[in-house]
Amino acid sequence: MSDTRPDRSFLLSHWLVGVIAGLGLIASIGLWYYFISSESIAITDSLKNALPWIILVGGIGLTLVIVITLFFSRLLNQRLRSLQIANENFKAESIKLLQSQESKQKLEMALLQSQKLQAVGTLAGGIAHDFNNLLYAIIGYVEMAREDLQENTVIYRNLGKVLEAAGRGQELVARILSFSRRQHMDFKPLHLQNAIENALELLRPTIPASVILKFEPLIKDCLITGNQTQLHQVIVNIINNAVDAMDGEGAITIKLEKVSNGSELLNQVPARNGSDYCKLTLSDTGHGMDKSTMERIFEPFFTTKEVGRGTGLGLSTAHSIVLEHQGTILVDSQLGVGTTFTIVLPMLTVPVVNGVQS
Repeated sequence: MSDTRPDRSFLLSHWLVGVIAGLGLIASIGLWYYFISSESIAITDSLKNALPWIILVGGIGLTLVIVITLFFSRLLNQRLRSLQIANENFKAESIKLLQSQESKQKLEMALLQSQKLQAVGTLAGGIAHDFNNLLYAIIGYVEMAREDLQENTVIYRNLGKVLEAAGRGQELVARILSFSRRQHMDFKPLHLQNAIENALELLRPTIPASVILKFEPLIKDCLITGNQTQLHQVIVNIINNAVDAMDGEGAITIKLEKVSNGSELLNQVPARNGSDYCKLTLSDTGHGMDKSTMERIFEPFFTTKEVGRGTGLGLSTAHSIVLEHQGTILVDSQLGVGTTFTIVLPMLTVPVVNGVQS
């Protein structure tokens, strides 16, 4: 809202112009009167008659020049100030427009990524169903063959290895089907801090002692609507990847904080509901990733691990789970420094009855 009060410097300059004009006129008239009435000045009659009028006209002219110069100088300053204000407003609008375009591009990229994941998930789900049927046939025939053999024979033990491999294949199929399904999860009010602490309690015995795992909640608690089992899976997948990236030695820091509605971070959330959000960050001190790797990190079956150590479904599954929770997951990494995953989830607004949260 613009200020409609008159500019004090503008009024002061106009008052100053008036004072100068008045003094100039008074001085000119005074000199004119002095010369026209004085008898003591020894000059010719013609010059005596002309000099007062020359001084009067010259004084008035000089006064007008000074007044006009001051007036137009002030007017020019006013125009320059208006141009500066207009330029600042233009810069501010340009910055807002650029930020809006950047947010739009990020949302478009997120939508494209989601569509790619959905398409790959649908394809993978169809293949996984067919592969699962083959595994059932293999497991059935192997079990029937083992029933006709003695347990201490080499063939019996070899068929046992086939069953173990088929079991691992079924686990992989189950993960693919879990990724490909867009089924409705059983969502309930969930204290995110408790869910994180429970997941870390299960993880700590499996993590090498050389890895320091720190949890730093920056708010008392954060209530969301979610599925605890699925969120456990997200945390476990990210932390396991972090442990592998650090080669079993380093530090993983987990922080939980609140993000108020209107924060620039929420511009990257595809479906905002107007509430505050919970922000969960998981940072490691691993090798980090380059830009090309970060762009593909959530693609199904993409992995930087050697053959046999990863399926490439951990982060893509985490991405799908976070989207199901109406949130978003972001990654920031720098080679030689580490990687930070940021998960943003909408807070659950709890009605207050008689000063008590229900």
